[in-house]
Amino acid sequence: MSAPETTKDHTDHSERKLHTKPKKTRKESADLSPVYHGLAMRVLKNPDRMEYAVVIHDGMGVVGTEHDTIWGTPQEATNQLIDRAKEYCRNRGHRIELYAVAGPLDDPLNWPKPSLDVDRDRPLSFLARIWLELDAIPFVIPCRDTQFSMEGEAVRAIEGALATLHPTSSAIVKASCSHDDREVEVDADNKVHLNDVNQQAALTSPRLWDLFISTGHALKQNKIKVAFFSATPQGGGVALMRHALIRLWRGVGLDFHWYVPKGDSAVFDVTKRRFHNVLQGVNPPGVTLRDEDKQLFEKWTRFNYEKYWKNAVKADVIIIDDPQLTALIPIIRKQSPNTKIIYRSHIQVRSDLIDQKISPAYDVWSYLFEFIKQTDLFVSHPVAEFVPQVVRDALPVVYMPPSTDPLDGLNKPILEEHLATYRHFFNELMHKSTGQQLNWKRGYVLQVARFDPSKGIPYLIEGYKLFREKIKGSRPLEKTPQLVLTGHSSIDDPDGTLIIHQIQDTLATPEYADVKDDIFAVRAPPDDRLLDAMMRGCDVACQVSTREGFEIKVTEAVHKTRWIIATQAGGIPLQVRDGRDGRLVPPADPQGICDALVEFYSSGKEQATGEIRGNDINKPLGGRWDEDGDGPREELFTVGNATMWHYLCCSVLGLTKDQVRGIPQKNQETLQAIKLDTPKNLYKLNNKKVWDMVSGADVPTA
Repeated sequence: MSAPETTKDHTDHSERKLHTKPKKTRKESADLSPVYHGLAMRVLKNPDRMEYAVVIHDGMGVVGTEHDTIWGTPQEATNQLIDRAKEYCRNRGHRIELYAVAGPLDDPLNWPKPSLDVDRDRPLSFLARIWLELDAIPFVIPCRDTQFSMEGEAVRAIEGALATLHPTSSAIVKASCSHDDREVEVDADNKVHLNDVNQQAALTSPRLWDLFISTGHALKQNKIKVAFFSATPQGGGVALMRHALIRLWRGVGLDFHWYVPKGDSAVFDVTKRRFHNVLQGVNPPGVTLRDEDKQLFEKWTRFNYEKYWKNAVKADVIIIDDPQLTALIPIIRKQSPNTKIIYRSHIQVRSDLIDQKISPAYDVWSYLFEFIKQTDLFVSHPVAEFVPQVVRDALPVVYMPPSTDPLDGLNKPILEEHLATYRHFFNELMHKSTGQQLNWKRGYVLQVARFDPSKGIPYLIEGYKLFREKIKGSRPLEKTPQLVLTGHSSIDDPDGTLIIHQIQDTLATPEYADVKDDIFAVRAPPDDRLLDAMMRGCDVACQVSTREGFEIKVTEAVHKTRWIIATQAGGIPLQVRDGRDGRLVPPADPQGICDALVEFYSSGKEQATGEIRGNDINKPLGGRWDEDGDGPREELFTVGNATMWHYLCCSVLGLTKDQVRGIPQKNQETLQAIKLDTPKNLYKLNNKKVWDMVSGADVPTA
């Protein structure tokens, strides 16, 4: 968009400057107070300059404005704007929660148009720098030229951004859905811009990036539409992955979508307690799947299809996440017979119970598999024991790990001064919940997980108690770590409150009298950066699940260079190099947890941790490019996961050489090297790891 040479407002701006002198009465211990930052700007030419208006808003009204002109290139101007925001926050004791810009932005400040042609060396955009350097959510609100003045545009941008926030928070964006088809509106329907595609490229090995782009070209050339269907837009690992994947695919212009149902607590009680918990073998005695549960589940699925999804299911490939929407499969098969359907299982299914026909797991799986067997491909976490024999007999099965994102709120680096704000926020949560206050100087052991029966929480609490008994008298209290249990909740998970009540009952018993005040358990609001900050500040992270498909929090802990104590449950041993990334212990073993904690705190590893390690905003960390590097493998991050989905979509569609002939020659050669340009029987993929096929380590024949 070309910028006008003049604006509506012709007044003298020389005195309209923000007050940035330090507060003389502010104490160093004071927390940073939240504000919202609005910006309207015009990039002008001949000579290069930028006219801008900044507005500071405290949530109730405008508390400061600045209107001026910066002489120089757009890059020089944005450098000054960011430096000015840092100066204001530092001197006035503020923290910018969101930075709302009146859009559309003038070139070259607008983010690049979606394209598979990505320059890995391109400088960070203005908006991506706001996210990294100011720890503020960057919004672009389309309100340019709609107000009387540029200040008015800046205020309107703030108001538009505030309308997308969660009603109980000043810094959490709602996970909203469109009203007509329940498509998840990722990043406030593209109003938020957290990172640039070229940032993802720079953190990815050249080999993997070439695979991502080449397979992406194959999908784009053939105008392939892919749709994910899962239970909830927020809470839990599946939703986190989908947000990051859709963000990446949107950035390169691929046609991927994500839909969720209109939730219902009665249905989610069935899908969690009578599906999920039973299949994992963590259900209490007496739980069965009743006929009325089946009728409720199927009626609810049909309701969502009829009301929202009749048109949405008309995709080339549809991916069903977990049991919650399995009843949709026969509907898709009937209404759109040419659509390829993939079932993605994210849980540790107790195949031993199912194979031995032990109820209720066998009964539940038998019911669900009547739907699942109508799919084209079954995708499991990379553990063969998670797949019942009946699946192997009926469907091709492949293995694929989940992923996390190096630049989202759960993993991006956080400046030291902002970490203190998250600490204050956590203690506010604890004060409201139990009245406790975490002593940050003492350090803490942390488990970030949903309050779920499979997360091993009772064993961790007991292991911590044994650890405290073991070190009693040898370590002063001011150097004795506390235990923190926290994590997000989800609308399809009714177990959280029950588990917290059980924790409280346990801590009230006499045997925990000496340690109960040092154990902190609280459900976190859906603020990813709070969990990021908590994990960056811990001495040691834990993930002591008794049943686990593949716990992405383990990947995130290793990514942040935290030492981790984790169980040999499910897919966790595939994520931790024992003795290098952390220590693996048997599931349900409090003594093993105790011994691992004693080993950590007596080995000197405690001194090698710290919030600064692996936390540089100028050097965000990606995955390791080979087996000898540090951190998690790059297949466990968004680009690796997206590439594996590209491979599977191309495979189920059976793309041919003729169908990829129009893409760049270099990308054709990449597809040929992994034989993705040759249709194959899907059973040629059977029992293979998708990453091995993508990387060329185990290429299936035609």
